[in-house]
Amino acid sequence: MNMKIWQKFLVSSTILIGLICLMGSSVFRLYRAEIAAQKAQKSTAYALKITHGLEKSLKDQALSLKDFVVLNHNTAYMIKFQNIRSNFLIELKELELVMDEAAKDISFVHRRHAFLTNLADTLDSRDDVLISQQDLQAINSYIKDITFYLEDISRTAKNQNYAATGNLERIRQMNTVFLSLGIICIFLVFLFKLIIIIVPVIRSLHKLQIGVAKIGAGDLNYYLDIQTNDEIEQLADDFNQMTIKLRNFYYSLESRVTERTSELFQLNQDLQSEIIERKEAEIKLKQSQIELTQKAQQLQKTIKELQETQAQLIQKEKMSSLGQLVAGVAHEINNPVNFIHGNVTPLKEYVQNLIHLTKLYQTYYPQTIDEIEDYMEYIDLSFILEDTNKIITSLEIGTKRIREIVLSLRNFSRLDEADMKVVNIHEGIDNTLLILQHRIKGKAHHPEIEVIKEYGNLPLIECYPGQLNQVFMNILSNAIDALEGKKYQGFLVEEVEFEKKIKIQTKQVRNNCIAIHIEDNGMGIPKEHINQIFDPFFTTKPIGKGTGLGLSISYQVINGKHHGNLQCITKLGEGTEFIIELPIKQQNIHNN
Repeated sequence: MNMKIWQKFLVSSTILIGLICLMGSSVFRLYRAEIAAQKAQKSTAYALKITHGLEKSLKDQALSLKDFVVLNHNTAYMIKFQNIRSNFLIELKELELVMDEAAKDISFVHRRHAFLTNLADTLDSRDDVLISQQDLQAINSYIKDITFYLEDISRTAKNQNYAATGNLERIRQMNTVFLSLGIICIFLVFLFKLIIIIVPVIRSLHKLQIGVAKIGAGDLNYYLDIQTNDEIEQLADDFNQMTIKLRNFYYSLESRVTERTSELFQLNQDLQSEIIERKEAEIKLKQSQIELTQKAQQLQKTIKELQETQAQLIQKEKMSSLGQLVAGVAHEINNPVNFIHGNVTPLKEYVQNLIHLTKLYQTYYPQTIDEIEDYMEYIDLSFILEDTNKIITSLEIGTKRIREIVLSLRNFSRLDEADMKVVNIHEGIDNTLLILQHRIKGKAHHPEIEVIKEYGNLPLIECYPGQLNQVFMNILSNAIDALEGKKYQGFLVEEVEFEKKIKIQTKQVRNNCIAIHIEDNGMGIPKEHINQIFDPFFTTKPIGKGTGLGLSISYQVINGKHHGNLQCITKLGEGTEFIIELPIKQQNIHNN
């Protein structure tokens, strides 16, 4: 009988599924039987455990009751007996629920234990404390009877447990044997399916694969011989027909290819010559592009150098003029202030002498004429004497403050000094803060900016002091702008009330280097601008508010002239930190 491949697979698969279903249903029945046997085994084991507990509890009751009788009716032993009795009754109730077949014996245990309980109640209510031998015998009699039936129940539970355990083992062995037989049957059916169906199909497909390889290798005379009376045999016949048609087509195509080959050879020769000409033109074009790129890069470098030079010239001229102006103003203010400050001390002594003279008159001539008394009261002489010292002290503090400001202006006016000097870097920072004091202190709409100075123990630094003062001025001015609400996008945002701080920290980071950290808690710098802040003429401030030269000049002063490093660390919405690193000795840099 000729069967198709799918029919063979269908019949074998049906037999295999039938065996699997039969084995599954049998395994399920055995599993249910195993579960029931496990429950029976656990139940008998639990009953046996309860029986042992009852025997122990009964012994404890007997001991407690005997101790009560012997030890002069000590109530502690009666209470202990009552507690043990309650637990005994609870366990006996559980045993009655577990072992229905021992209900008669359990009922007898209930009755005998009730007699024992009545005896205990009688003993507890008796007034005399004499030891009665009859009471002890009655207790032993009840205990002996109850123990006899409990041992009988224990033997019954033990036999049931042995039987349930043996039944469980037999069911498990049957389940193992049946599973093994089922697996063997399924394996035999699968082996039959492999030998009868799959192996012939694989062999036929292998022959077909060989035929395809032969045709692919150019053997158009190959004939595929497969006789399986199924779909694969029909596929082999179609393959042979296709091979015959392909062989005929190949011969006709070969003649046409020969004709076209000669034509294509000539076209190829023409094409190669044209390709050579185009490659030569492409090489010339690339050379021109390289030259243009180099010129563009050189031009861009020249433009950048011109911008930097322009920025330096503008800043130098601006700072030179500013330094001359500041020096002139400081000089003009310094002379009258020194005059005032020099006369404050003699004035203070003269006034003290006059006050002392007035007090002496008041002491030795307390009775004066009425006109003097009226005038003293009119001018409030006591207030004048008290307030005069305060006025002179205020004048002294004010002139001292003006002299400090003048000194800071004179120090800051050294912007055009070309000589390198050894200076205290902290003095330059303090002078800059003093000049910016009018922006730091509180105003009507701006609370005071808190300046936190954490100065380290730094040595004297070899540098251009005027240029470093300008760097401090640029960075601190930008920090104040950020704290006043000016964002780096270039427009003023709504004022937000917060605690404004500028933190200045100095420390020695290496043997030949110091670091100056200037940090604010302003708005921060956007990521798209952080790489441009040191470029000349780059600014995000409104027109007229900034030239875009401050940070560019600062970068050139620190990195170029002082061989240091200026970097910026910012986080949008939290603040910005500028870190200035400077060598202590510039000679070390030059020598290296």
